[in-house]
Amino acid sequence: MDQENDFLASKYVEYRKAFNETKAFTPFMPYGWFKPPQTIRLDTEFGLQQMAYRDLADDAARDLANGINHLIGLTMRLEAWGNVIEGLDVQQTNQLLHEFVQDLASTALLSPYTLKARFYFAIAHLSHQANCVSQGNEWTDDLAALPEDWGIKEEVAVRTAKPWRSWRKLNRALNTVDMGDYKTATDDFRSKHTHRFTPRVELGLSQSIKRLWQKDGNAPSYGIGGTPPLKLDAVV
Repeated sequence: MDQENDFLASKYVEYRKAFNETKAFTPFMPYGWFKPPQTIRLDTEFGLQQMAYRDLADDAARDLANGINHLIGLTMRLEAWGNVIEGLDVQQTNQLLHEFVQDLASTALLSPYTLKARFYFAIAHLSHQANCVSQGNEWTDDLAALPEDWGIKEEVAVRTAKPWRSWRKLNRALNTVDMGDYKTATDDFRSKHTHRFTPRVELGLSQSIKRLWQKDGNAPSYGIGGTPPLKLDAVV
């Protein structure tokens, strides 16, 4: 055990050195970019709606920036671990994967979908409040217009944001998370991790037997051999 602890501690020191030399693949999101109104009159209905919008937008700006920056940080950490692992034998690599890397990789692979859901949540709430101004007396604040928080999904965001001109451009950007090339590159990790057997990262095989159907087939076939692991450079 002492030998293993010494090995892990020494590799963590190497990782910290590698991390300090790792550059982010994109700039971190700035904070404080949302500029709320300086004055709000609380003696009017419009002022109360302004307050609701201001506080929701402030929460969204901070939380979304945190989530994006966390994902950028995860990719930097994984890249640094990839440099440390390079050249190690299988046993040593497995020790580092188990102790440090697997959870980071899983979180990084799931984070784009989590962020997408958070964007839809923010969009739905903010668009609903903004619609108060654009729709005037036709605006309603009930469950049909905006469900409870647990019921806010993509379709709600689409419906509430549809009147706004910039919505289509934003929605196209969000939908890149679900594009086929991303799913292929990550071996559809989110779906498998959540609903099937978790794909391995760097070492190991998963789902050694698969039941397969051809598009025009009348009976299934069985694939034997397993799915190879996702490599860290692909995750990053």
